[in-house]
Amino acid sequence: MQISFSGASPDDNTRYFLNLTDSSATRLRIYADGDIQNHDGTYGTISDERVKQDITDANSQWDDIKALKVRNFERKDDVAAYGEGKKVQIGLIAQECEAVSPGLVKEAEPMAEDIKMSSEFGTLNEDGTIKTTTGEKVKGISYSVLYMKAIKALQEAMAKIE
Repeated sequence: MQISFSGASPDDNTRYFLNLTDSSATRLRIYADGDIQNHDGTYGTISDERVKQDITDANSQWDDIKALKVRNFERKDDVAAYGEGKKVQIGLIAQECEAVSPGLVKEAEPMAEDIKMSSEFGTLNEDGTIKTTTGEKVKGISYSVLYMKAIKALQEAMAKIE
């Protein structure tokens, strides 16, 4: 399924792609800028001990967390739409992260908007659809796994402090 705005780019929280409600409240909303909100403010994973095996303590994450470079950056599409300095974000760069902890990085086929920002991914037809791809993949970061690594490193820091 693909949900898109036709003839509009409301990159804000005034409109949404998806609004999930029941008879008493909105339970989940995905806004036009990609922000996600839910009624209870929780996101999770099935974590019941009974569906897992070979449970052991995680290795130290100290060196990985220490080596990651937290960066400020602007997405090229935001610069094109709003100008420089208007939508500065904080986060990691996938290629830098991959050098430290490759398991955090996932790759996906480029979409037209990726090719528009970097021709390294391929070329577009005049109508904006994908004409060719180069075989290069778009890298993303599994932030949910990064959070677990950060918790482990925090526990290690707490043990050192104590």
